[in-house]
Parts: sequence; structure tokens; C-alpha cells
Amino acid sequence: MIPIRGNPITRVSTRLPVNPVALFSTPRTTSLEPGCCTTMINKLAKVLRVVDLLGEYAGKTFSYLVLVIIALETIEVFRRYVLSSPTTWSWELSTLLYGAHFIIGGAWVLKEGMHVRTDIIYARLSPKTQALIDVILYLVTFFIFAGVLTWTTVSKAIYSWTIKETTYTLWAPPLYPLKMVIAISFILLLLQGLAQWLRSLIFLVKGEKI
Repeated sequence: MIPIRGNPITRVSTRLPVNPVALFSTPRTTSLEPGCCTTMINKLAKVLRVVDLLGEYAGKTFSYLVLVIIALETIEVFRRYVLSSPTTWSWELSTLLYGAHFIIGGAWVLKEGMHVRTDIIYARLSPKTQALIDVILYLVTFFIFAGVLTWTTVSKAIYSWTIKETTYTLWAPPLYPLKMVIAISFILLLLQGLAQWLRSLIFLVKGEKI
């Protein structure tokens, strides 16, 4: 007979049973992680920066047309009053170039906040209140204005390009290049307005400037 040395020790496992379904399930989250929102805002800021650069570079590039206009007018004055031989094209070409020079800078001026405005109350408001006003007014005024003009100028530019439209003068230069510039100008203006609106909206909601 074999003696029994004490009672056997019963070991109790503290490990919980494994649910095989839980191994392949995705953890549930109730809200977006802060890092995710920050990443999205950073990506959006890069896109808006590209929009800024498009309008700015277009405006700066076309600003040099003023030098061409000055040269054309100087030549015209010399020929008219010194040589008594005015041209038939100088004044009209200067007008077309100035139209492109003037209209293409709209997006750049909007980015810099330099459009003419009668500001009596807006400047005295807090940044949050200014952002709220911008968000509302961009929706009810700017996007309607810019959207209608973008649609109109693009359709007219396409038609002008199709028929190879010219002016109704003796020189009759092509008019469709200027109409294409006008259409591109309003596209850039609409994009810049959207960028400004998104900046105001993000600042209003999160208090961050991008």
C-alpha cells in the first residue's frame, strides 16, 4: 500500500477563456481620434496652399503686362505726335492686355484681403464673430456671384474659342484669348473663395488657423 503524502494541490487558472470571434473583430470606437482630425486638417491646409499659390502666381505673372502697356503707349505717342504716323492697333492691344492684367488678379487680391470694402463694424468684432460672418456671407453672396459668373464666362469662352471670335474693328484681333483669361480668372476666384470659406469654418469650429 502506497501512502499518500498530503492532499494534491489544485491549481486555479486566472486566465479568462478566449473568445475566438474576438480575435478577428475590429475594436469599436465612439469618436474619431484627435490625430486623425489633425492629419485631415494638415492635408486640407496643403491643398488650400496650392490654391493660394495658383492665384498669387497668376496675378504676379500678369502684373508685368503693365510694362508692356506702358511701352505700347509710349511708342504710340511718339509715332502720333512726332512722326505723325499713328498705328491702328496700339490702343486696342493695350485695352485687351489691360483687361487680362486687371481681371486675373482677383483671386490674389481676395487671398490678401485687399478688395475694397466699407468696413464700419466688422473690424471691431472678435475673430470668432468675423469668422461666423464670413461663413454666412460667403454662402449667401459670394458663391452665388462667383458661381454664376464662372458658369457664364466659361460657356462664353468656349463658344468664342469655337467660332474664333475677333473684335469689330479695322484691325480685328482675336478676342477668344481674352475671354479664356476671364474664364480662368473667375475659376481661380471661386477656388480662392472656397479656400477662404473653409479657413473661416475651421477657425469657427476648432479655433485653428490654417
